[in-house]
Amino acid sequence: MSGKLYTLISFLTVFWFFCLYVGFRNQKKIVTPVDFFIFGRQLPSWSYFAIITSLLFSGLIFFFHPSLIFLNGLPFSVTSLFVITIPLVGVIFSKRQWILSKKYGYLTPSEMISDYFKSNILRILIVIIALGFSIPFIAMQLSFGGLLLNIISDGIIGRGSASILIGAVVCVYLSTGGIRSLIIIDSIQFLLIIFGIFCIGFIAYDLVGGWSLLNESMSRIANIKENLFNIKENYSSYLSIPGTIKSVNLLNDELPYNGIWTSSMILTFVLALSGIQLAPNVSMMTYASKDPGYFATQQIWFSGFLIGFVLIFFVTGIGIGSSLLGANSIINETGNNISNILPPDIYPNNFMALVPNIINIVGDYSYIFFGILGLCAIAAIQSMASLILTSSAIFTRDIIKRFFVSNITNKMEIFSSRILIMLIFLMSLILSLIADKNIFDLGSFALAIACQMFVPLLALCYFSWFTKQGVAFGIIIGITAVVFTDGIGQNLFGHIVPWNKWPLTIHSSAWGLLFNLIGTTVISFITQEIKETKIKKRIHEFLDEHKNYSLSRRSLKPSAWIILIVWIFFSFGPGLMIGNELFGKPINLESWSFGMPSIWVWQVIFWGIGILLVWFLAVKMEMSTSLEKNIVSQTEDINNS
Repeated sequence: MSGKLYTLISFLTVFWFFCLYVGFRNQKKIVTPVDFFIFGRQLPSWSYFAIITSLLFSGLIFFFHPSLIFLNGLPFSVTSLFVITIPLVGVIFSKRQWILSKKYGYLTPSEMISDYFKSNILRILIVIIALGFSIPFIAMQLSFGGLLLNIISDGIIGRGSASILIGAVVCVYLSTGGIRSLIIIDSIQFLLIIFGIFCIGFIAYDLVGGWSLLNESMSRIANIKENLFNIKENYSSYLSIPGTIKSVNLLNDELPYNGIWTSSMILTFVLALSGIQLAPNVSMMTYASKDPGYFATQQIWFSGFLIGFVLIFFVTGIGIGSSLLGANSIINETGNNISNILPPDIYPNNFMALVPNIINIVGDYSYIFFGILGLCAIAAIQSMASLILTSSAIFTRDIIKRFFVSNITNKMEIFSSRILIMLIFLMSLILSLIADKNIFDLGSFALAIACQMFVPLLALCYFSWFTKQGVAFGIIIGITAVVFTDGIGQNLFGHIVPWNKWPLTIHSSAWGLLFNLIGTTVISFITQEIKETKIKKRIHEFLDEHKNYSLSRRSLKPSAWIILIVWIFFSFGPGLMIGNELFGKPINLESWSFGMPSIWVWQVIFWGIGILLVWFLAVKMEMSTSLEKNIVSQTEDINNS
């Protein structure tokens, strides 16, 4: 074995022993399910910031996003503004869910929604959404882990073996220490993730010769006439949005399709990425927070500012810069590449291997730095641990305890969850091995399923008019629409359905949510019950008592919604087309007002405006601030009351 591999193994061994030590050290402190799953609702601020931010972004910004920017160019980079939409979704729903969880002792969103509607069918459907999101998403992370260790070990460690190793470590420290393990481990991993992205970004900029040469080279790429991979668009759409909405015309139906990044595709994919915040697993982690006042800090400074800065200036640089380093064979053939330091076979079928290959280059120059970057990448993968924990909690409490062993003791409930942690890992591992090179499709499907939580959360937090029959029907038809409009539907029913994946360049999350809303509205209209409505209105009256809205805040409410809609229209909607040439034409470097492509400048501007928007809603409108009234909890655990 080479020196770099010895270094990597040494770093990982020390880190994994530390993770296992933290898990075993906390094992004896676990007494109740509330403590095991959500730390007794006393999660400190710094832990909340690290756990939630890592869960929301980690693998996406470390592997997923730079790879897709590399493949699709700056139009996909605009989806980086999901660093604003994710906190916006949190602003709308998180505080209200926290209030209900604190008052009534809910540990899972499925408990909350089923109790609100008095419906066990909805309980089961929320569990299905939770598992339908978490298992494919965990599988995607395990695939990244297998690919990473396989590449940076020069093929010595197999992809399957690497995935098993990473998952086994995570399962052990999770099943022993529960959320207590994550308090220390995820805080360290969060710092490693940010440090790793900064370093890889600087490496990419250095390899392309700096900022000026990167932008000069990009202007030449826009003049390449060849088609982008498997779609009838040339490289002019690498630096500009190719339209608002289009039909999908593939060059070869047998090859994969990763999107024509029109404004409609960008808008709906950002919606899909925001589905992470909607997922039951993320909602459950918000219940662990000691104070809802933590939400605003995380939403504005961690999601909006920090992750936004990393994505827009570093992850984009990694993706675009790599196309000039020999990883894109078409750019190489036209003579527009700067070097051939990356393997030419990354584009187009191995694009998810981009970041591992960049890390591998470092191993030729510095073993220590290589080991650190490998550790940072592993930290990004292990941040999916909270998904495994919350999934096991949701299934234990809402299926096993509710329908099979109602009198289960606290000790047995925790033990059952530990068994389920292993089972969820095994299911995710099998799925990751089956999917193999379709890592992107795993993530896309998981995000689209999570988006279907929008309607039940809307009903719970705002619209008492929606009925349990309507919401249940909406979820079922929404999930069905997702299956038929995403990659999984193409694999299963491609010979039957007349459309390709993401018809009319609209992501499956939007198709699912559209049918979900229509189905919920129609069925709710014909199934109204006065008794049910009165019960739900009491919940909404309780929420209204704790909103903190002063008269001045209420007067700003219409303005807030108008500003939000206008921002979305120009950030991702048809208004995005203005940004194509407002600050210079993509193919003409001399016309670039700020020395960078116009659409990149547009993105930076609306990122800044977006941070102000999140602050306005979270703080000024008091939608993510601490409560003025204390909540007297009826119970810490509704299932033990």
